[in-house]
Amino acid sequence: MEAPYKCPNCGEAVQWKKVGTQNKGFSVGKAAVGGLLLGPVGLVGGALGKKQDTYYCGKCGFKNDYDANSCR
Repeated sequence: MEAPYKCPNCGEAVQWKKVGTQNKGFSVGKAAVGGLLLGPVGLVGGALGKKQDTYYCGKCGFKNDYDANSCR
């Protein structure tokens, strides 16, 4: 899910900030399917996971993770 431009809890836009980015872990399912379809290269694909941005609202304290690869 793409990050909203304002806090979904209270509607604050100014204090709604990206506070970090992390990689989501290894996916056994993606590695298995990738291994079957693409061999060893596909196994690596399962280890890549996906990036997520963490957003925090300084007004109400709401915090949530959103997909980093989404285009705004």
